[in-house]
Amino acid sequence: MTFGPGLTALLIALSEGQAWGWASGKTLGLFLAAMLLWSAFVFIELKARHPLFHLSLLTYRNYSIGLGITMSYCIGYFAVTILLTLYLQGAQHLSPLESGLLLLPLSIPQLFTAPFGGRLADRFGPARMILLGSFLIGLSLLMLGRLGPRLSTLAVIIPLAVISAATGLSWPSLAKAVLSAAPQEQAGSASGMFWTVYNMCRAISQALALAVVQLVAKSDVASQLLSGAGAQESAQSKDALIHASNTGFRFFAVFLFIAVVLGLCLLRPQPKTERVTGLSER
Repeated sequence: MTFGPGLTALLIALSEGQAWGWASGKTLGLFLAAMLLWSAFVFIELKARHPLFHLSLLTYRNYSIGLGITMSYCIGYFAVTILLTLYLQGAQHLSPLESGLLLLPLSIPQLFTAPFGGRLADRFGPARMILLGSFLIGLSLLMLGRLGPRLSTLAVIIPLAVISAATGLSWPSLAKAVLSAAPQEQAGSASGMFWTVYNMCRAISQALALAVVQLVAKSDVASQLLSGAGAQESAQSKDALIHASNTGFRFFAVFLFIAVVLGLCLLRPQPKTERVTGLSER
């Protein structure tokens, strides 16, 4: 009764903060409520005999680092479709069908690279594949952050194809690195925490993307676009939305480069004491 309401409070604050005012009582109250509810959740989990999350798993260095990479990776990755849809439909006035077709490169390449992701992880190590994928996705987000007033299909398709191919290579490695870092007898709890973090950060990413657009493009322009009433917008409003989406891509690229930094930590040898503890528990 604390984790879900805390996440809900955070998402509402991110979604409505611009309209209410980031310093308004409602916005600050929701942020405070989210912080208090999650603090209570941690306290309850530490005291419960049968916790929802086994927070003791966070004492394993590689598992904690892997969850950190998962958070950064998901927050950066899942903002792409929101930002690009706003650019294509809001600024370029493409139809939902046309926008959907341009988003296909975000899905197709990983169908071909994913089967090789696990094999490459076994050969070169999952950390190296995570580094490669996170770097390529971050670089592609920076490329998308340079979209202009005139639509260039190649400027959209190429970065999306790279993101998709990189995801197919790195995501299996990330899942493997996180889940293999936990003791075998706690594999179920480790998997549950991993997928909870995945879904939580996916929701946060999309709410945060809208918050960034509203903050940069100003709430009146963003609200007009989000409500679908942007057909008669001025050139100034269009430029504001393009600037907002480009800023958003650059902002979320930072999360992927955080994932790169954390991935470098996975290359460091695991502490001997932790390896011994893990082997004894197995």
